[in-house]
Amino acid sequence: MVKNEKEISPGTHKNKNDVKVNNQFSLTINFGDSLNLLALITGIFVIRRIGKRNRMKKKEQKAAG
Repeated sequence: MVKNEKEISPGTHKNKNDVKVNNQFSLTINFGDSLNLLALITGIFVIRRIGKRNRMKKKEQKAAG
């Protein structure tokens, strides 16, 4: 009375999953000449220094006030 699994579902063992991933990431940075790079680094340094000075002034004002 009980049938074999092969007779009930003959195609269940043929499951196949294909996953193909092709990742290509490219990042190109061209700084040009060294003078531009030096100016960039100097600008970042100056901005950070000004920001630090402003934070110190705010802390002093809070402490005094």
